[in-house]
Amino acid sequence: MKQLSVRLIAWLPVIMLLISADANAGWPTSSRVDKDVSKYWKKTWPDLELTHVTKKTDCAKAELEDAAYKKKTGKTRMLKACLIKIDAFVAKGYRYHIYRDTYVYYVKKRLRSVQMGEIEKAWKAGGVPAPSNEEVTQMLKTLAKEMLSASDVEVTIHEMGRPRPYGEMYRVTLAHDLTYVKDGKKEMREKVFSTLQSDGTDWKAVRELSF
Repeated sequence: MKQLSVRLIAWLPVIMLLISADANAGWPTSSRVDKDVSKYWKKTWPDLELTHVTKKTDCAKAELEDAAYKKKTGKTRMLKACLIKIDAFVAKGYRYHIYRDTYVYYVKKRLRSVQMGEIEKAWKAGGVPAPSNEEVTQMLKTLAKEMLSASDVEVTIHEMGRPRPYGEMYRVTLAHDLTYVKDGKKEMREKVFSTLQSDGTDWKAVRELSF
């Protein structure tokens, strides 16, 4: 019996390690990560609208610098931590800014730090919808007043293309008439082309590609 007890004691660290490893398998759950990161994100980066979190890895052993301890003492202390990787999706109008391989650190099963990964920009499904005729008319009126020093500007839209990707932007081109008053004289430009572009938020007239 004594010999059996000695053997059990000898194997105890291994047994505890296996139990611990099994307990951490799959931890933390995706729902737990989503909840914890969303709460941390809202507090830390309130101007960035986090809409989705994708958990990419399970808990892995890591170390995390104790920021509170260093602030208090000026000394460095490392904490044993659980590291997982996520992709964090931030909404920017009709785009997502995706922070790939963002590091999330848990210490004693409590989220302690989130370190943003590299940013990737992606359009939401469907891209950017075309602006309404009213929006286009107002944009071109404002631009014409600035560029041509004109007043009483009127815009008549004949045709507007479909929004198309252009580098980091979406662009749309339209054909229209432009009537305005300059130096007391009424002038008209027929079937001129103007281009608008959007970075995923508001549409804006491209000055050098208008009129």
